[in-house]
Amino acid sequence: MILSLFFFIHSISASFVGGGVMPDGKVDKVVNDGAATNRWHAPVCGADMRVSFAPDWRSLQDWNHARVGVGLGYWNMGHEQLGHAITPYIYMDVPLVRLRHFELGLRPGVGAAFVTKTYRNTVPEGHMFMDVIGANECIGSVTNLYFPEVIYVNFPIAKGWGLSLAGGWYHISNGSTRQPNSGYNIFAGELALKYDWSDVPEQKNVVDETEKSPKRWSLSLSGTAGGRQVYYKDNQTFAVASVHASAYWHAHPIFRLGAGVDVFYDGAYIRRDTDFKKTNLAAVQPGDCWRVGLSVQPEFVVGSFTLGVHLGAYVYDPVKELEPYDLAIQSQNGRIEKPVFYAYDLLKAGSAGNPDGWLYTSVVLRYHLPWNIFLQGMMKSHMTKVEFVSVGMGFYY
Repeated sequence: MILSLFFFIHSISASFVGGGVMPDGKVDKVVNDGAATNRWHAPVCGADMRVSFAPDWRSLQDWNHARVGVGLGYWNMGHEQLGHAITPYIYMDVPLVRLRHFELGLRPGVGAAFVTKTYRNTVPEGHMFMDVIGANECIGSVTNLYFPEVIYVNFPIAKGWGLSLAGGWYHISNGSTRQPNSGYNIFAGELALKYDWSDVPEQKNVVDETEKSPKRWSLSLSGTAGGRQVYYKDNQTFAVASVHASAYWHAHPIFRLGAGVDVFYDGAYIRRDTDFKKTNLAAVQPGDCWRVGLSVQPEFVVGSFTLGVHLGAYVYDPVKELEPYDLAIQSQNGRIEKPVFYAYDLLKAGSAGNPDGWLYTSVVLRYHLPWNIFLQGMMKSHMTKVEFVSVGMGFYY
């Protein structure tokens, strides 16, 4: 497999990357000695090396002769307590416009981020788990997930050589498997020098023309499980799980649109002894661990893989009646009365101490196996706040 990819090398590029971290209360406190200024933290800079391949795969031809590749990045977060990050990842290079002297495209990727500074190794001596002033409250683990999502333009300048300009969103987070975990949301631009080995091969009919068209509708049932932490002081990990029932309309070989019902279990909302006061645990009931939502599920198809960003709204959500922990606005039974839809801060939703919010989002990756079985990984979030990461499997028809 590796040797076959070697013979399909398309290009090698080296980039300089620079930008800033999106305003976040915890990032501000780190770089401003405890004062939240709500300003962009800059400069953030780094470098990136990428190798792309153009194998003759039908799934890539369906994506306008897309390429796949591997990259290795380095980030200097611009402050001693934020440290550095090394980011190996894989990506897909999707041309949207390809002309002789110009190319416009997308480069979504996924990988890992290994950071040098976390909460554990930045807490001032004598203040462990007590006073976090001067500590990195953004990241709680060395190993994290990494999501570089980029739009680019390429300009050929000489035979085989070219310049590339790109920009986008880069996210580093551990998916709440270890607290604290506000993560980094970086918006940055890239300037790259690129060398192309060969042109994209001509399109070939690698599939028999008599092959039946894919069916227009499909059904799926899946489940995932994982764990998450809520508060860095109690150091407890709680079980999380989900069940999903969905129906999909296959609009195109590379795209399908679905709708479904999502059931979530979050073990953090159980009665327990703790000094964690971000949530009114005194009012917790057994049913508060469960939430149910309806979601729209656009998904992109690449061969046996599907990647979707699901948007949902809770129709049953007792958690919203427990957050925030504010006795001044709670009713006599210790709960907050909220309708299905209500106003809240989108950028803070999902973090401890803020309203959970009626809108939830999920990034879902599936790999379809024979026998109508698929493997699934899911990152559930509320906009920029990741709630948990889970893995599982499902069945499709």
